[in-house]
Order: sequence, then C-alpha cells, then structure tokens
Amino acid sequence: MAMHVSRETFRSIRKSVALGLGSLRAELFQTLSEWAAEHFKLAGESSHQKGGWVAWSFQIGILDFMSDDRIEELDVEKSKRVGYTKMITAFVAYNIAHRRRKQALWQPTDDDRDSYVKSEIDPILDERDGVPAVKAARKQGRSNDDTIKMKKFRDSVLHLLGGKAKRAYRRITVAVAILDEWSAFDQTIEKSGDPGGLAKGRLEGAPYPKFIGGSTPGVKGMCHVERAASNAEGFVRFHIDCPHCGLEHPLMWGGREKLFGFKWDRGQPSTVRHVCPHCREPFRQSDYLRGGVPMPGVWVCEKTAKRFGPDRVWRDAAGMPTRPPKSLGVHVWAAYSPQRTWESIVKEFEEALDALQRGDSGPMQLFVNETLGETWEVVGERTEENELQNRAEPFPLRTVPIGGLILTAGVDVQRDRWEIVVWAWARGLESWIVDSHVIEGNPASEADWAPVTEYLSRRYPQAWHGGSMGLSAISIDSSDQTHAVYNWVRKVQHQLPKLRAVKGRGEENIPVLGPSSAQEVKWNGKRWPNGIKLWNVGVDTAKDLLLGQLSITEPGPGYVHFSAELTLEWYEQLTAEQRILVKVGGRETFRWVKRRPRNEQLDCRNYALHAAFGLGLHNYTDKRWGELEASVQPPLDLFSAPLAPEVPVLPKPTAAAEPAPRAASTPEPASAQPYTPAPRPRAPASFGRDW
Repeated sequence: MAMHVSRETFRSIRKSVALGLGSLRAELFQTLSEWAAEHFKLAGESSHQKGGWVAWSFQIGILDFMSDDRIEELDVEKSKRVGYTKMITAFVAYNIAHRRRKQALWQPTDDDRDSYVKSEIDPILDERDGVPAVKAARKQGRSNDDTIKMKKFRDSVLHLLGGKAKRAYRRITVAVAILDEWSAFDQTIEKSGDPGGLAKGRLEGAPYPKFIGGSTPGVKGMCHVERAASNAEGFVRFHIDCPHCGLEHPLMWGGREKLFGFKWDRGQPSTVRHVCPHCREPFRQSDYLRGGVPMPGVWVCEKTAKRFGPDRVWRDAAGMPTRPPKSLGVHVWAAYSPQRTWESIVKEFEEALDALQRGDSGPMQLFVNETLGETWEVVGERTEENELQNRAEPFPLRTVPIGGLILTAGVDVQRDRWEIVVWAWARGLESWIVDSHVIEGNPASEADWAPVTEYLSRRYPQAWHGGSMGLSAISIDSSDQTHAVYNWVRKVQHQLPKLRAVKGRGEENIPVLGPSSAQEVKWNGKRWPNGIKLWNVGVDTAKDLLLGQLSITEPGPGYVHFSAELTLEWYEQLTAEQRILVKVGGRETFRWVKRRPRNEQLDCRNYALHAAFGLGLHNYTDKRWGELEASVQPPLDLFSAPLAPEVPVLPKPTAAAEPAPRAASTPEPASAQPYTPAPRPRAPASFGRDW
C-alpha cells in the first residue's frame, strides 16, 4: 500500500539521509595550505583584518607539514608574529571539516584554554561570520552537547584542555594531539610525566597519529620545544635566494663576531640590512618583501639535506622525490614576518642591550625568546672543563693509581654503543678516573653484548705493587634499549659483581641510591616475571655531590683526580650540565640543564657513584677504611720490592687525538718514587675505542 508524506517530511528525510550518507563520502584530498586558501577565514577578534586568508611563503610549508601523515611529530620553535596560532587554528578546522579526525588541543592552563577558545575557536563556529565548511560539520543538537572543553562534530570531536593537571590527559583517544605554547607547560605534570609524553599517549592505536608542539622557546635546557626539535629526525629552516648572487640561505641574526646576517650602524636601526653569507652583499627588507609579500623559498633540513620547496614535494639532495623525516623540527623567527619591521627588531635589541649593561637581563631574554625564537641560556653553577684539565696528574689510564682501593663502573647504553667508565674510590669518596672506554655495537643484538661482558670482567694492574684488581660493582643505565639491558642483566648478574640495572630520576630529594623494584623481562617472545631488580638513581643529587667535589682543590676526602691522558672532549662531557635556579609549579628550585648535547661521561660518573653507594662506601667508618687500606695497599717495609721511577708528566692530548705515548724518564732514587707497573694490557681492537 502506497504511503503518502508531506513535502516538509520528505525534505526532512532527504536531509537526514544526505547527512547520514555524507560521512561515507570520500573528500578529494587537499593539503592544509590548499584547503585553507579555499575555506579558512580570519576572525576580527584575533586578527588585524577579516576575510580570506592568504598564507605567507614560509607558512605554506609549515601548513603542509601539519597535514602530511608521513610526519608523525612536528616541533615548531618560533618567535611571535609569525602567525603560528592562526596556522594551528586552520589545522583544527581542517581536521573538523576535511579530515574528520578526533583531536585534542592543550594550552598551558585552563585560563589560556578559555582565552584561546573565545578568540580563535568560537569565531570559526560563529553562525554568521564563521568558516562555512566547519559550520556545515556541526553536530545536530550542539546546544546541549558543546562545552568550552569539548566541541562535537559529525564524525569527529575537538577536546580543548588546560595542561596543568594529569587528569587533562586521561580518558580521551584521538588521532591528533596539539600542544600550544609548549614551553609554558610545567616540566612534569603532577609527577606523572612531561606534557608532550602524556599527550602522545592519547594517540596510541591511531592509524595516522599526529603530534604537533609549538612555542616561543624558554630557558635553555628546560624548554620542551627546544628539546623535542633538537631530538627530531629532521630540523628545517626557510632559505631564500640572495637578490645579488642567487645563492640560498636563511635569514640570520648574525652577531658582532660574524660577517653576515643583520648589520646596522650603532644607534641607527633604520640602517639595518641583511648581509648574504655567500657574496657578502647586503639587501634590505624591501628587497625581501616584494610588493609587501615575502620572497618564496625552500625549507632545508640541516640533518638530512632533504628539501621542501615551492612545488610542495620533499626531495633529497640529488633532487629526487623522497619521504620527509618522521619527526621534524622547525625554526622560524620574526625577520620572516611582514608584520615586523627589521628596524623595530634592531631597536628592540639595542634597548635590551642597554638594559643588560645596566644589569637587567629581562628585556634581552624577551628579545632572544620572542623575537629570535631561541632559548635563553642562564649562567648557573658549573665547573670549567679547562680548569679540571689543567690539574690533571701524570698517572696512566687502565691502571689503578696509588690511593685507589676499590673499583666501580658506570655504563651508559646508546643506540649504537656502550660507554664504560671505571672509577677508583678511597676514604671520604676520594676518586680517580681509571678507564673510559667505548664499545661500538647494537644493544638490540644479543650477540653484540659479548664484548661488554668480557670488558667488564677484566682486571686492572695496581700501581702500588703490580697486582691486579677487578670491579666490585657495576651500574648500567636502562633508559634506552630497556628490555635488551634487562635481558643482559638477567643473564650475567651472577657472573659480574653487584651488577644493577638503573634508571635516572631527576626529581628533587631522590637519593643517589634510590629504591628498587622487581621488573618483568621480555625478550624474544619469552617472559621472566621478577627477572631483575631496577634501581633508581637520584641523578640530580649525584650531580650536586660532584659539583661540590670538583670544587675541592687539595687531594683528600672528596677530591677528584684526573689523568693527563684524558682529552678535552672527556672533560667537556663531564661538565656538560650546569645547575640553575628556576620556577617549577610556582616555587623556586634548582635544576640541572645541559650546556652541550653530549654528557655521557657525567652520566657514567653518576652510575659509578651509584655502584659505590650500593657497596656502602659512603657509610664506611674509619676502621673499615683502615682495614681496606691495609688489605689493598699495605705499608711498605724492608721486605717490599724496590720502587720504580716516577711516571713522567704527559703532554696534554688534543680533543681528537689518542693519548700520546709516554717518553722514557731518568730513574730517581727508589725511596722517593712510586712503583711503575708493567705495561698495561690493552683490550682487543674489537672492543671499541678509548678516550
């Protein structure tokens, strides 16, 4: 029997069916830059003008990095006035209307979130002036469902959260995670982890996970975005062609010590020009802004030499199409922006420099962070590497020096090698460096661990009487290649003395010898419940102790002895971090931050100290130390062997050179000289390299 319906009902049915089937329709793919050019609009509340958006040349690449599924992580180190917030908002709209993907955006605090929603999100949803493509994706009944924390759309949802509390990172599953003003987030969210790691945890299971974190940088060593960008697989800057020689280069601040970059006559910011690093010819901002529009250019990766140019295709150094880096760091600063004059940049710098010379560093930090888009380095408590090298002593490596009574080792595991450092200890934790060695290999390969086991089983000749001494305790880091380390410790923990797997903890009030916990070992499809114990190392506490020990200038309790065979690079790694005073969670506290990228020697010292604490050396009484001294280095008597000549002072090696061979010396009276042991055994070449 035929059924008759009214026209209004029929139109409602058609509309409902169209809405339902619309979710099944595949959109013709567009990159974010293409989609934004067609659909995105600027809102008057947060922009100087309303209407369609025309992206600047350098913005096009960043937009397309955001929408490229092959780039799983994008870390943007940027200054103010480069349009980053607008790019993020365009990406949010793109995911709603074009990709239809679930997403979450975190701001540092709830107040920051509220401000962002009102100034950026609500305008694109506005019924009258919003973005039509986004409005068309609104879910029916939105007045009952939408909140400031969550906006629902057909086939997607947008979570808008403050990032102060760990609950903000729970109970949501998304395909896109965005952190805006990343450097303003707390270093650790309620002791649960860093905000980037917590946000990435919400992406698990997504077929095309995407993490974007961007910010003006903060303090060097304490900045989330700087750390992520430096660790990314690729790092790109925007290169333009010189108007004179045609060779490409990025816009650079330069500096007084460089012959290129920004140059001007002091006190006359209007004379500013940019000097090409190739031809040394200057050009002005008017040459860069042709008709008010920034010059086109190409994004060049400093790590991989890959390029992303105006054709919007990633190419390798030979010009062939290639895949982009899986994780990508980006740097862009105010000189690229048409909204910032070069003259105003120079004027800001001169004013900040005047304030700095008066003792006020605030304006200069603001200039470095928000105009240059770089981190501000705070000068904290540290030890100079050259001072330590200058006090080096003429004892050889791989021999236990006179005074050293017990040996411990710290092992740092990297993706392609093991760093092994051995220290000798005496009364009051006086210490001597005995060995610093690198074994190259792949920790993920079980067979590559054999040289590590063999090297840690070796014995070292003693300078006192020519006998030998083995290691008494070993602590190995498990932060990288975790289960490979666990499996090795499980296999050889009864073969090597006091072997402990450790994990560094940088929080306050964690003791050097922290608590341990049983860990399950998983390897090659097998499981060992409670296979090993994992020990916590209070690395900041260990660094605090070392900072104090390095300030001791006379041998005795706490003094640190160095061999003249060590290179400058070794000292630079030992002193690679400094202690600065920062605000965390509203209160001041000391934190250790890197001055240099490599700090393996410092890490190994911390682990060797942990091994010494594991033996209880820090609790030894005078009686216990006396017994150990009498056992290991008994006093000489009439029946002792005659002492050999003193080892001569060695020349300082260069940073890249192997230790120079020791020259022969003229013997002096035996009663005044220590015993020189027989030539020390060297490890087989397959073991790796020595410092």
